[in-house]
Amino acid sequence: MSTAAAATMFGVDLKILARRLWIQLAVVVGIGWITIATLVAAGESGRTRIDTLETNGASLLLIGGLLVAVGLGGGAFSRDASSGFLGLLVGSGATPSRVGLVRLLARLAAMVGVLAIWAAAMQAGSLALGHGVDGPLAVHAGAWVINCALVLCASAALASVIGPVAAGVFGLMVFVCAQAVVNLKADLDQGAISRSSRSFIDSLYSIFPRAIVSPMLESLQRRGVAGPAAPDININGLTVIVPAAHTVDILWTVLWIVIFAALATYGVRRRQL
Repeated sequence: MSTAAAATMFGVDLKILARRLWIQLAVVVGIGWITIATLVAAGESGRTRIDTLETNGASLLLIGGLLVAVGLGGGAFSRDASSGFLGLLVGSGATPSRVGLVRLLARLAAMVGVLAIWAAAMQAGSLALGHGVDGPLAVHAGAWVINCALVLCASAALASVIGPVAAGVFGLMVFVCAQAVVNLKADLDQGAISRSSRSFIDSLYSIFPRAIVSPMLESLQRRGVAGPAAPDININGLTVIVPAAHTVDILWTVLWIVIFAALATYGVRRRQL
């Protein structure tokens, strides 16, 4: 299949996704969420105004972002494989792996589009509050593009061989594990748990993907206003702050995204189309 044909398939997939009712509802609900948060923040004063917007924006990216990622990743192949549409594409000359890759890229683009619209609404709210462009919030949205891409690709990796529900659950569990290893590493480094656990925790940290924590979220944690996006971690009376991710953490998680994407495209070859 030529590059032009792949680009055409990508465009068609993206248009179909843009017309999905649940994706349109996700966009509208997210904008509504930020609008309400902005109105609430307008009634506050000082630093509390922007904290309210950032906390609610972070919560939206956590809850809404994960739901969108699971929906797009878990439903990447099952519906069209059952209807015979994927088989038709393969019959027209496309290889199963190319079909899987193009569909995965279209879903990643749709996810980025939804998050970008939400991020734009957050910046509009910041401007309306007189705060100007909120750089830390923009960086946080970028961090969540990576987190959601991890969940989407992990879900798609299993969706290529099993049903969408189980695939979605797997994607969520991958993120839970990624967040858990980051939390455990912070617990260890800040002395909240025994040093005797270092070898075990360091091993997990070296193997598993890592949830990307933004500097904004770290700052919100330190002030105790992170909300659902980063609940307080209190161990033996010690409050643990999960630090912002470093470049190596981002690169390691991106590598896992590539691995899951490769597994998804390979899995399409093994699926009956």
